[in-house]
Formats: sequence, C-alpha cells, structure tokens
Amino acid sequence: MTSSATRRPLITLAAIGFVIAFTACGNATESGVEKLIESQGGGDVDLDLDGDGGFSVQTEEGGMSIDEDGNFVITDADGSVVTGNADADTGEFTAESEDGSFRIDASGEIPEEWPSDVPSPQGIEGASSTVTQSSTELAITVTGQAGESFVDDYGSTLENNGFERTSSFESDANITRVFENETWTVSVNSFPGGDASQVAVSLFPSSS
Repeated sequence: MTSSATRRPLITLAAIGFVIAFTACGNATESGVEKLIESQGGGDVDLDLDGDGGFSVQTEEGGMSIDEDGNFVITDADGSVVTGNADADTGEFTAESEDGSFRIDASGEIPEEWPSDVPSPQGIEGASSTVTQSSTELAITVTGQAGESFVDDYGSTLENNGFERTSSFESDANITRVFENETWTVSVNSFPGGDASQVAVSLFPSSS
C-alpha cells in the first residue's frame, strides 16, 4: 500500500507533467488535471494556469506554484516551505528551505562553495555540480570529462595536502578512490566515456 508520504511527490510530478503538456488548453485542462489528481488520492485539488507559462496546484497535502521565470514555492501539509528557481535555458536549479539548500551549477566551473582547505579538482571539462548545504554540513559533487591521469594526479594532490587514501577499487577501467582527513572525505571516480574519461568528485564531511 502506498503511503501518503510516498504518494505526495508522485501527485505533484504528475500535475507538473500534465500542465506542461496541456497548458494551451485552458480551463478544460485545469478541470481535467484536477480530476486526474483527485482520482489518484490527492483529495480536493485546485489547479490554476495563469496563461503566461506559470501555474499553481493545491491539494489537501500541500501545494506548488511556479511562475513564467521558473521561480517556485512548494508548501507541504505541515506548512514547511521550499522556494527556488529552475532555469530551463541554463540548467541551473536552486532550492532553499529552513533546513538548508540545494543547487545545480551548470556553469562549467568548480562551485564557489568548495572549501578553501581542500584542493579543488582541476582539468575537468564541461563540469557540472550539485551543492547541498545546511548550517552544519556541506556536500558537493562535480562531474565532467578529464584525461586518463586525472585520478592519479588529483589523488597525489590530495595526499600532498594531508589527505590519506582510505580505499581504492578498480575494475574494467572504472576507478574509485577515497581520501580522508579529519574534516573532509573526497571520493574520486573515473569510468570510460568516449574520447575522455567521465569523472565524478564528491566531497562531504568525514565521519571521524
């Protein structure tokens, strides 16, 4: 049996998909999508299309609104609020709540939140990253393409700056190495991907 906690995000995603697909259909679409969400267990639903590319949907378990610029507000049944922006042109995404924030950075650069006491990974082309941050924790993952020596070169840089390699795994050109100091853990991954290797570097607080 699907719980209300599991059902709620599925209902919201379904609403978003149908609204995007049928925005041009006017009030008949609003009524149809409302009935569809209600039939899936969403309770009473109020859907509003503003005609400029934005919309809002309200259910008994919360609601979401988004404007034509991609600014959104999500509220759950307990009154918790998430605000943010989704930019379809750049791929940038931000979300913020009282518990912390999440950001997708598609600028091609190492995100500005990367801590100064950890060497930043250099030589990653087409870099994109995710940044999750709260008042006490920070987690960053950077992905992109790099040369075959990236894992060795970046690993050496980390070790030269006080990190210790704590684990290593290699199989069929897939490489995963983990480095730690008292504050941070850095996972370095590489796997085949066309002319250059695909790499992913993840940083998060050490458990020690």
